[in-house]
Amino acid sequence: MQQKKIFYGWTIVTVTFLIGLTQAGVFQNVLAIFLKPMAEEFGWNRSIITGSIAVGSLAGGILSPLVGPYLDRHGPRKAAFWGITILSAGLIALSQLSSVWQLYLFFGTGRMIASSLLSLVVTVSVSNWFIEKRGRAMGISQLGSRIGIAFLPLLVQHIIISYGWRTAWAVLGIIVFAFSALPSLIFLKRRPEDVGLLPDGIAPEKNLENDAERADKKKQPSRFNLEDEPLWTRKTAFRTTAFWQLVFVMCVIYLVGAGANFHLFPFMTDQGLPPSMGVLVITVLSICAAFGGVLFGFLAERISVKILMGWVLITIGIIFYLVFWAVKEPVWMFIFAVVYGTIRGGVLPLIFLLWTEFYGRRSSGTVLGIAGPFQMAANAAGPVSAAICFDLSHNYRIPFSAFTFLLIIAGFLCLVAKPPVSKPV
Repeated sequence: MQQKKIFYGWTIVTVTFLIGLTQAGVFQNVLAIFLKPMAEEFGWNRSIITGSIAVGSLAGGILSPLVGPYLDRHGPRKAAFWGITILSAGLIALSQLSSVWQLYLFFGTGRMIASSLLSLVVTVSVSNWFIEKRGRAMGISQLGSRIGIAFLPLLVQHIIISYGWRTAWAVLGIIVFAFSALPSLIFLKRRPEDVGLLPDGIAPEKNLENDAERADKKKQPSRFNLEDEPLWTRKTAFRTTAFWQLVFVMCVIYLVGAGANFHLFPFMTDQGLPPSMGVLVITVLSICAAFGGVLFGFLAERISVKILMGWVLITIGIIFYLVFWAVKEPVWMFIFAVVYGTIRGGVLPLIFLLWTEFYGRRSSGTVLGIAGPFQMAANAAGPVSAAICFDLSHNYRIPFSAFTFLLIIAGFLCLVAKPPVSKPV
């Protein structure tokens, strides 16, 4: 008996997993570990340092509409390789940091690439290679960034304690290049059709059915069909109500995610938790989020994505507010990390699945690309707005309360959102 070959789409998932793993090197959680040692050496306040996140995120928003259509037409291979190379060089350059403009240039550039180009590479690649199994594939690919968020802060903290923050930046840059640059160049491909395959590993000959068989198959319950996939342009997507509903939901996700990710560590240490314990809480939260992403990816293949998305946002909005109470005792902070992290892990795979389900895989790069400026503006506003509130009031009560309110509103909006019904012209 001939052994069945493993579908090449799982190679794509593996590479996007590695990209996500190293992409986390410029996420808020990692910069948060550098915050206090850099602030002490240079005398910078938290608003100045978080400004580099804002600059990179806004630049990513400008780049995103250009990257999306390019990925739809030409695929992710070269774009990913050169993006990762530039990102790695910027992280290594941060080891020689001496003034604030260098922080904004090197970290901002890396943040721009990670938040726009690499994020789109991961999402678009997986969306193109899977339809029926897209939920699990997206969940596994997003697992990479979650594991990066979990373990890179631990590694960075260890290197900072042992060798200093400058060495930590250099090591981080080397890790990013070593783990994801070459695999991207060698293995990434645009779509399964380009290499004689079909999504999910369906044999091409099985797609050649007569009209009766095809009609019978359409009667079977499935949220995805290979035929008549929509092709949306920027203009037609802009005209749909669903686009703006999803933009708002995505903006809330990224504003709250960026703000909470960056400020949770200093919040805990401000409340008296030792830095080592604070990093461990973030690690537990991130590990649970990683497995939560895979769990919700599987659930999305059986339950309406928008229903899952809505209730996940409402639930984490309520749970997040409990952090003020949980931080009083370390044991409750770890329980918070497990519960909040597991449910929070479903957010990223579900929002990307929702975009693709509403607008189709052939236009995923284009539609996500034009949503990018709004997403990145929100991503920039999260850490900076929370930092400004902290610098003015010396606590996180106002920004964290606002995060809870926005999550609940976005959850209800997601529940009532409807996919676009009119066919694009």
